[in-house]
Amino acid sequence: MARQSGSFSESAKVGIFIQARANSSRLPGKIFELLDPARPDSSVLETIYRRLSGVSGARTAVLVPQSDPTLMDWCRQRGLECFAGPEDDVRERYRLAARHYDVDYIVRATGDNPCVDPRVAGDTARALRRSGADLLSYGNLPLGAAVEAMTRGALESDRAPASNLHREHVSLHIKHNPEIFRVKHPDHSCAPPAYQQIALPRLTVDTPEDLAVVRAVFQALGSDFDTPRVIQLFEQRPELFALNQSVEQRTFTPLQTA
Repeated sequence: MARQSGSFSESAKVGIFIQARANSSRLPGKIFELLDPARPDSSVLETIYRRLSGVSGARTAVLVPQSDPTLMDWCRQRGLECFAGPEDDVRERYRLAARHYDVDYIVRATGDNPCVDPRVAGDTARALRRSGADLLSYGNLPLGAAVEAMTRGALESDRAPASNLHREHVSLHIKHNPEIFRVKHPDHSCAPPAYQQIALPRLTVDTPEDLAVVRAVFQALGSDFDTPRVIQLFEQRPELFALNQSVEQRTFTPLQTA
């Protein structure tokens, strides 16, 4: 895999926090599913953690509900750094983790995306710092390859009225208030411009169909690949990705961005 170039300076404190839970409405226990039946350490969550741990100069941790000690034990037994926080207030879980690890920039990843690209994760945090935005994510990548990064100040801000939806979803209070926060969705260079005009592969795991597609990707590419390689595979063998292309992703109201 092409790793991100360079690392963060000593003064930049970056936390890569992976929110995870054992239960899921459409695919319960998906974080424990193996991507390679011959490898007991190839679970979805372990794969995400291993890939994101490749980002130099950042602290990686799994953020789990404090009501699920079994998941906490599972993580610790496998050497995954974990932090427990409120189950229903995921935003507060992130806020507490930011304080605990004393980070200034937070990269939010989820337990759905084993194809997450560590180079993209590192680039996202660096682009956020350069841009002066409050939140940044790349908008031209396959679903499941990208992350979003936000400043600790924006994460902890209570300038906007909070709703239950904002507590459940870490960054919506930022995205829903463009008059207060600056949000950017630039393009990443690893996706050729031509792919901005066509459907991209769905690489997240939310349904059995998604899991089958992602397993096929790992079988074809091994465990160490980047987003350009997936896009190339999508172009060469589109049949591998056909099973989940009609799966509907939950979305929120589009909002103005800076």
